[in-house]
Amino acid sequence: MRELLAGLDYELVGGRVDCEISAVVSDSREAVLGSLFVCLPGYCTEGGEQRADRHEFIGDALERGAHALVLERVVPVPPGVTVVRVPDAWSAAAHLASRFHGEPSKHLKVVGVTGTSGKTSTVYFIDSVLRAAGWTTACLGTVEHRVGSRVYPAQQTTPEAPHLQSLLRQAVDAGCGAVVMEVSSHALELRRVASIAFDVGVFTNLGRDHLNFHPDFHHYRRAKGRLFEELGSGGKDAVAVVNRDDANSDYILQLCRGRKFTFSLRGHGDVTATNVYADVHRSGFVLRTPKGACPIELAVPGAFQVQNALAAAAVGIALDLPLDVIARGLATAPAVPGRFEVVNPGGEFLVVVDYAHKPDALERLLGAARALGPRRLLVVFGCGGDRDRGKRPLMGEAAARLGDVVFVTSDNPRSEDPQAIIDDILTGIAPNRREHVHAIVDRREAIEAAIDAAEPGDLVIIAGKGHETYQLFADRRVPFDDREVARAALARRAAVAGLR
Repeated sequence: MRELLAGLDYELVGGRVDCEISAVVSDSREAVLGSLFVCLPGYCTEGGEQRADRHEFIGDALERGAHALVLERVVPVPPGVTVVRVPDAWSAAAHLASRFHGEPSKHLKVVGVTGTSGKTSTVYFIDSVLRAAGWTTACLGTVEHRVGSRVYPAQQTTPEAPHLQSLLRQAVDAGCGAVVMEVSSHALELRRVASIAFDVGVFTNLGRDHLNFHPDFHHYRRAKGRLFEELGSGGKDAVAVVNRDDANSDYILQLCRGRKFTFSLRGHGDVTATNVYADVHRSGFVLRTPKGACPIELAVPGAFQVQNALAAAAVGIALDLPLDVIARGLATAPAVPGRFEVVNPGGEFLVVVDYAHKPDALERLLGAARALGPRRLLVVFGCGGDRDRGKRPLMGEAAARLGDVVFVTSDNPRSEDPQAIIDDILTGIAPNRREHVHAIVDRREAIEAAIDAAEPGDLVIIAGKGHETYQLFADRRVPFDDREVARAALARRAAVAGLR
């Protein structure tokens, strides 16, 4: 244990540090014989759920075999247990887990992507570019955690440090040379990535989000900025890749101490895109870089994906990859589940499911959908409960302004009254747009109503949940997949039409 504590500010409260440690955990249920249990303070998760103070679970960890504790406040423990007090348990967890697993990030090319929207798609694009360059990669994000041939469901966008460092160790052991990962504001604020040596930090954009966790937008921005403020502190020649089109890019760039690389759709960056095109099946652009220009074709639809692909191209240029490799990687990047996912390709009208659940993301999604030239744009969306209430009218305004017909419904209500959430959304909708807006509390019924109302040439957007396969209520978590519900509604509509 003494070796794990090296470099950490701590006070030995009881026991001895000359003991063997078999595991570093922050969840008492994962404690095993000889493990070190880090008592993290309570916090609110990305999903809006409250996580308990781990000091309350010391007894459970000890019963399961933990031999040592790291805590922020002294609490009664049985004699013979090693107890260490630290000023910041979050940073300590990252340090201890990294040391326990042999500082795996130092043996990997680590690319971290942060921002309000586009992280998942950008990670998929970067991962594909690196694989095209011959790298064996691991990919960690909102949808799943993939390490070599093993795939784990993602409980959090960026796991707590003990899990995260374990995944990085697995990546090294699996022969991976690179890891591409989403870095959430929670992960930065709660120091989950504090002991990771990043090679590249990518900034996609910054909008309103997670204000149920961060006190205000400035705290949220400061949390995002930590990735770039600390870039290079792990001893690597790190580079920041920044979206120059975002209003917060100057703030991010001034935090960077090392190399900086920018990308832009407006011609203001080191890497830019021209001749952008998109339809419901594909998109593309001409990539312009200091190395030259080349055409890029993407197998994913939506003009908003061009910015995500441009970020990945900028990472490739920053890593000195050839243009043809970058183009091949972008062209072969797989579609991200629940990101502008067309449910019924070739239908007389199209149904698309997307994860957009923030004002900026919804605006970009609907703007891209409108640019495809549908006869009408029908929008189904809601807002999550126990989250930032201030974004609800903003999303209502965007949907009513950009959509022709809007169905306001439930998302994940959690402990809130679904109707109250809908009422908050409706306050943002102008009176002259209300006649085109329908409030339907039951999400399944709202999706069915939108599909029943669709006509040839229309585009139905179902926004908010994307790849999620559940719906959260105050007392239960029920299976719910927008894509499956939409397919069932389409099948029912087709069956009814066949009887006529």
